[in-house]
Amino acid sequence: MGNLIRAHFARLWRSPVFWLGTAASAAAGVLLWFPSAAGLAVVPPFCCAAVFSLFFGAEHADGTVRNKLAAGHSRSSIYLATLAAAVAVMGLYLVLSSPGILVTARLYPFGRYTPGQAALAIVTVALASAAVAAVMVCLCMLAHKRAVLALALVFLVLGGVMAASVVEDELLDYAGHWTVEYVPTAPAPGELPIESYGVTDEGPTQERSVYVPARRPPAALSFFVHVLPAAQICQAINPKDFSVTWTMPLCSLAEITLVTALGLALFKRKDIR
Repeated sequence: MGNLIRAHFARLWRSPVFWLGTAASAAAGVLLWFPSAAGLAVVPPFCCAAVFSLFFGAEHADGTVRNKLAAGHSRSSIYLATLAAAVAVMGLYLVLSSPGILVTARLYPFGRYTPGQAALAIVTVALASAAVAAVMVCLCMLAHKRAVLALALVFLVLGGVMAASVVEDELLDYAGHWTVEYVPTAPAPGELPIESYGVTDEGPTQERSVYVPARRPPAALSFFVHVLPAAQICQAINPKDFSVTWTMPLCSLAEITLVTALGLALFKRKDIR
């Protein structure tokens, strides 16, 4: 299997689309600071969608898979070598896209990572991205047509990001936040009214900032946070309301295992033309 992995990288170094993805990820790493860090869930998967569809997806059309089988390689080794190369490419794009995120998160005025949270955030983002790569490889190894594969991968990324956005919006209702409370009061004798005073049916009021503590989200919402890699990434890179637990990377590991097992089973039964 090592020879197959080295062959993948030998071809990658000669692939223009790979270097375009590398340049796009590096550019995102320069521009992607904390306020827009949710783009970390978008840039590497989109770059990988382009590379995988045009690179790994071409192996069926070019007869590369058939040649590997004729050379004596097993289907399991072909699939796992492709998965290893894909995870490595995703990891490279991830590193290039995110050099400033933890640094700026440490300086973010509304929340900071502790060392333990920073380590958990890195593990969560890495495994969630690997889970996305595993799903993409499964599609690449089963699809024959590159155009269909490219559309499938793009819609996969778009669908995952949109679903994560919906989940994030729902989670905001349960996160801790500051709100304004109007307290009935009246100016002290001889004190002039100030702008913060208002008048309601109950009389004069004064604004007061009140912190509303975080609430436990519903079980269904927690489930989607754990199974959607993009939602995990968005949670991990938000130190303001850091709510990532070790169950999230464990869920990503389970997804990688299940998707790989399913992809292997289908690839072994696939008719290689």
